[in-house]
Amino acid sequence: MAAQLQRKMELLLKFSHRNEFDPNRPSGPIINDAPNWLRNYFFADILSDYIFIDLDNSIHNLACLPLGIKSLNERLCMEIDRELDDFDWNSDSCKDGLKYTIRNCSWFKFYDFVETIGEEIIKKETKDDIYLDTNQSLHDITPHFEKYQKQVNNLFRKHSVEWLLNSNSKLETALPKALAERINNTEKSLDKFEAARDHYKKAKGYALGTHKDSENSIKESISALESVGKVLYPKTATLGDVLKHMKKDESIPKMLVDVIQRFYDYANSEPGVRHGGSKKPNSDELDAELALHLSAAFIRYVIKTKSQSD
Repeated sequence: MAAQLQRKMELLLKFSHRNEFDPNRPSGPIINDAPNWLRNYFFADILSDYIFIDLDNSIHNLACLPLGIKSLNERLCMEIDRELDDFDWNSDSCKDGLKYTIRNCSWFKFYDFVETIGEEIIKKETKDDIYLDTNQSLHDITPHFEKYQKQVNNLFRKHSVEWLLNSNSKLETALPKALAERINNTEKSLDKFEAARDHYKKAKGYALGTHKDSENSIKESISALESVGKVLYPKTATLGDVLKHMKKDESIPKMLVDVIQRFYDYANSEPGVRHGGSKKPNSDELDAELALHLSAAFIRYVIKTKSQSD
């Protein structure tokens, strides 16, 4: 499946890029860069679908697009400390002003802008009380954002950009589709475990987000699992207590409890993860990803198994 998707993406590329003739478009993955051609594609093929000329009484937004060009440019320029000038406010040139902002920012600010634009679309499509309190998926109430997210991810996959936009308009390290679905399903399964869900979101952000923090990600992965256990076993205070109860009631096979115990022991002994240490932390991104996936697997297994045994 992955090979077929890769082949499909290769066929979409132009001749010069497909055959690696263009020196400005290397064939390797794009991580810490945002080439101008990528920004141009983003503006022309994606952002243009969502913007209209605002703050001008002579022009009407008949298509009900979510983002006013001048207001959006003002919002983005706040992030780079740039003052808008008459060129940006003029209705005839404001679109070029927005394009200038996107083309001339630092590479990492471009990805900030991708997130911010998604967040602005969500704000336009949702009321504050709905956005904060609803149990619905954002995709159920934000059709413009759903389209935007899909377009961004298709563009990034096509050009081997190693970031994907999640449903909260945050960029994360790209994962294989099946694995990404399991990670997202784990987060959904925690709707009844509010504290655990918060820990899991933090673990996911630290492991897969643009600002990685391996030690904190591992800590939050363990905390998410611990929080689920404390809900399922109300009289417990730590994951260690939870594991003792699991062994006692035999709802989880003893050998699997031992595996979780080893995972817990690893986190407790790793410098800078669960406790402060005298040694420099040596966890890296792979350790954080492994901890996240183990935590996800254990959480889903424990919740389902415990519910079946009760």
